[in-house]
Amino acid sequence: MALLRNIQILLILFFPVAAGAQVAAGDLPQGTVWYLHANLEQMRNSAAGRELYKWLDGEIFMEIHDEIGIDIDKETDSITAFSDRDQGTVIVVEGNISEDTQQKLLAVAVLEAKLSTLEYQGKTYYHVHDQRRSHNEGDDEQDIDQANELFDDLEDGAFFSFETRNRLIITSSEKRMEAMLDNGGKIAGGSDHNGALFILTADRTFLQAGLRTDELGDDDGDWESNIIRNTEQAALLVSGHDDLIAVEAQLVSSDPKMAQSIGGIVNGLISLQAFNTDLDPQLRSLIENTRVEVKDNVLSVNTIIDPGLVLTVLSD
Repeated sequence: MALLRNIQILLILFFPVAAGAQVAAGDLPQGTVWYLHANLEQMRNSAAGRELYKWLDGEIFMEIHDEIGIDIDKETDSITAFSDRDQGTVIVVEGNISEDTQQKLLAVAVLEAKLSTLEYQGKTYYHVHDQRRSHNEGDDEQDIDQANELFDDLEDGAFFSFETRNRLIITSSEKRMEAMLDNGGKIAGGSDHNGALFILTADRTFLQAGLRTDELGDDDGDWESNIIRNTEQAALLVSGHDDLIAVEAQLVSSDPKMAQSIGGIVNGLISLQAFNTDLDPQLRSLIENTRVEVKDNVLSVNTIIDPGLVLTVLSD
């Protein structure tokens, strides 16, 4: 389905992310495995995020516009996605979603799949299923494979609705769709339960993402697998800091010694690069502004980046 494929590729670009200004712990259900929130409105209306937004518009949003005629710039303020163990994936697109756009999305669904119109307590929602083709010829296979890993429960079908004002809701579970229609497009969070995903926030949030990593470990004995096996959660925050972009990452390890080891390695790499006389001035500034802190079993990495450097990296 072209619509879901484009949303998948868009989200995978942000993933190492309750619609609104930002995501808080109470916005996510118990058992959430991963989440991502992209605040496009904040990004395009701030000095730090504007250039990043222009890149997204040119590289991603224009492709969506060319394929299905939807203007992300005018009609989307934020995109939020998460998945929990019980009811799968939820995607919430918030913005001024016009009647014309709704009709275009329905037309795409009819062309790409089998569309069923359903009703729940007087509210309309749709089911797209029996996908006729997985993707169009010429799509980037690597992007598709990566996206499928995150959104594989949407591949065979999905439920979506426009019934909640200024929101497009997409779910992999009919039960979840009905619950969200009951609750005005929102989902009851689970901030009080043990082991809840932790969430990083800031006043000017561009991107938030988090992952419960304790289920990703394997039996290999190499260093990388050992890190995954001993990591419980990871979180990422990209936000505005004056005219610069602030990035914060946190990793929660089940073993404090592992957190200390990773922190030592990162600090060692930073120290080595500090003596590199051939280093680009922007990269040198990035390294000089990077701080690594380990407290008990939590590793934190913070840095401040010039938007120009971000664009250079993305454009390469």
